[in-house]
Amino acid sequence: MSDAAAKPVLLTPFTIGIPVYNEEAILVSNTERLLAYLDTLGQTYEVLIGSNGSTDNTTVIGVDLARRFPHVRFFHLPERGVGNAFREFARRAKHPFLVSVDMDLSVDIDFIEKALALLETNEIVVGSKKLGKQKRSLFRTFASDSFLQITRALLGLTYDDYSVAAKAYRVETIRKHAEVINEGTSYVLELCFLTHRAGGRIVQIPVQCEDWRKSKFNLVHEAIYKYSHLIGLWMRSRTGRI
Repeated sequence: MSDAAAKPVLLTPFTIGIPVYNEEAILVSNTERLLAYLDTLGQTYEVLIGSNGSTDNTTVIGVDLARRFPHVRFFHLPERGVGNAFREFARRAKHPFLVSVDMDLSVDIDFIEKALALLETNEIVVGSKKLGKQKRSLFRTFASDSFLQITRALLGLTYDDYSVAAKAYRVETIRKHAEVINEGTSYVLELCFLTHRAGGRIVQIPVQCEDWRKSKFNLVHEAIYKYSHLIGLWMRSRTGRI
């Protein structure tokens, strides 16, 4: 079979959601790189870039990108929080499918094409760094693996990545559970848990990731946040409050 014959056929228009915080150094170059790739897919799309609490020139640059490129829409929220931006993506999306990526494009962008094809028959597509190849610090890899093991033990979920990037959703699925999206990153886990529990179809695929940048999160605070929300989700599920 030729490469052309094996290429997925994309049927549904889609939205790309990119949360940004102080990304003035890479915002233009990576947006242009992403748009060049998306133009090759042959489908209607939009790119939503959502600044959450940026204090550098991200907002000025984002407004200019939206002016220059008709596919780009930009908004700025004064409060920091990736979940705040994601909630806006779900609210503002014009198309049925939403793919979340990071501005640094540290995960191979061919995830987008694969995920869009899979969303035709699934509600969520999880891009897993653990199943693919990842070049990250040992500390971050160990922290992720520990969280996954505890999540599996408490909730029985078998997915291997609950980070923000390289996730794709049917917008109707997100909107159905919009109340679980708070300011942080826990919405990925909660959306997966609620969709899985309701019998929704979730598929996981490997992705390649290379990320040596210093995290924009305070890793101690992020760990406390993630584990507190994990335990809260477990307790709510055990007591029938979710």
